[in-house]
Amino acid sequence: MEFLEADHPEWQEMWEHLALHPLNNGDPICRSHNTAWEYMGSTQDHHHLRHAIHPATGKIEYVYIERRRAGVAWAQSA
Repeated sequence: MEFLEADHPEWQEMWEHLALHPLNNGDPICRSHNTAWEYMGSTQDHHHLRHAIHPATGKIEYVYIERRRAGVAWAQSA
């Protein structure tokens, strides 16, 4: 697992994809009970995010966003 700094080239795209997730209704933050989406780290294939109390469900939610290079790696191995 690696942790991407806020100035990493993938950072903005990761949050844009999070906003597009059906659970979030266009909101990449989803503030609820003083909580918001938290970036937990990235693997070679995915970015991992967690929300402690998502406003749409009232429970812990996890989202895994595919990294751009994951698709490229798959295509190169085919």
